[in-house]
Amino acid sequence: MLTIAGSDVLAGGGIQADLATFNEYGYFGLSAITSIVTVTPDDFTIHPVPIAILAAQLDAIFAIDDIAGVKVGLLPTVAHVKLVAKYLKEYASHLPVIIDPVMAFKETNTTNVNELVKAIQTELLPLATITTPNLVEAELLSGRTIKTAADMTEAARIMQQMGAKSVVVKGGKRLAGQEAVDVLVAADGLKTFKTEKVANAYNNGAGCTFSSAIASQLAAGATTAHAVSDAKAFVYEGIKHGVPLNDALPVGNVWQAARRLSEEQ
Repeated sequence: MLTIAGSDVLAGGGIQADLATFNEYGYFGLSAITSIVTVTPDDFTIHPVPIAILAAQLDAIFAIDDIAGVKVGLLPTVAHVKLVAKYLKEYASHLPVIIDPVMAFKETNTTNVNELVKAIQTELLPLATITTPNLVEAELLSGRTIKTAADMTEAARIMQQMGAKSVVVKGGKRLAGQEAVDVLVAADGLKTFKTEKVANAYNNGAGCTFSSAIASQLAAGATTAHAVSDAKAFVYEGIKHGVPLNDALPVGNVWQAARRLSEEQ
């Protein structure tokens, strides 16, 4: 499996979460790093990897002929989006391609990457076997305000019209209510997935883990609905048994090994 994404210094999201998830689903993971994200107590900074270096990584990886699937995460600039789209068209048209359109982090509800929206809409969504936006990303990509599950469905259908074969919009903690609701729009119709919300804040990497779990299962031949359902259960266990980063702060990372270790007990 291949992840094309950013590196998270705290190892909660990005390629670290992707590789850990691939491993849990029985796949060896390869990675092309698009950016390095550094974090302070008050903020985070995205350091884009030079385009030539990203291209060199992709050249090396796509020389391998047994890649099972591709997950795409944080692409920090329009140039990164266009480069990755070029490689996907040339080398991955026969593979499941999961686009996680990362344009916001759990640490903030604002985004400074609006210039990426059009590039993602035109360059990446048409290549997506499935795309997995959260509410903020879905609003940006669809141009719709999302307050309800019905709004999520409308936004998903708009993104499907942009070319994505399937779209799952993640309600997460942002959607009002006691349940975490995800809405999937696929070729065979509409499905809704629900779990109770987890009270702790150990959710860094939830979106990356979710998309990588879907990617792994699609690569193994699962249906889209099954892949989304199982990925949601996998992430739920990972948040429920997440890893605290600092005893003084109620924050932490999703633990990708949680479900396996629970089953082994």
